[in-house]
Amino acid sequence: MPISYINRKNKPHYLIAKLTKKGNKRYYIVKNIEKYDKKDLLNEVPEGYEFYEYLYDARVVLRKKIKPIFTEKEKAITDAVMQKHETVENYIIELDKESLLIYLPYFKLDDPDLEWMDSQQFENIQSYLPKLRVIKKGKDYAIQRFCVLSRYYGWIVMETHEDLKYLCEKYCFHIDKKSLLNFWIDGEVFENQEYDDW
Repeated sequence: MPISYINRKNKPHYLIAKLTKKGNKRYYIVKNIEKYDKKDLLNEVPEGYEFYEYLYDARVVLRKKIKPIFTEKEKAITDAVMQKHETVENYIIELDKESLLIYLPYFKLDDPDLEWMDSQQFENIQSYLPKLRVIKKGKDYAIQRFCVLSRYYGWIVMETHEDLKYLCEKYCFHIDKKSLLNFWIDGEVFENQEYDDW
């Protein structure tokens, strides 16, 4: 039976292999297997590879397996803090190669403009955006938020500390609030903290 991956939009994705002109195998993700020869469909993921679903748009790709520098234990510490969050119902924690990211959904379930949608329609339009990121600096952790100011555009470190739980408890509470913008670059003071027009 062909191997498949079902993304959060409930769409199955299949894996095929084709030979290039040089005789090498090239892998493709396909959605409609009716268009392809059954002998090209794979029954397992090639060794050293994995399916990966982009959280932003649920696009599925085949990629080389990564080895995150964060552990499942560190992910569990972050998740335990997020589970206590009273105003965030839906979040995703991802371990990429060099960081731990917390994503929040772009659309909210209680949005009155979207109340006509059923759950599958809602999931089809949903996208997730990274709101907080944790990186490692030696033996310490640095928690970051994204800054849109042109001079500092990108991820900025709000605080560096040896205790991951401390950082999560301090900053995860603000993940869905404007108050997150009040935290500035570690060791610096930002004088103008008026964000009402952002």
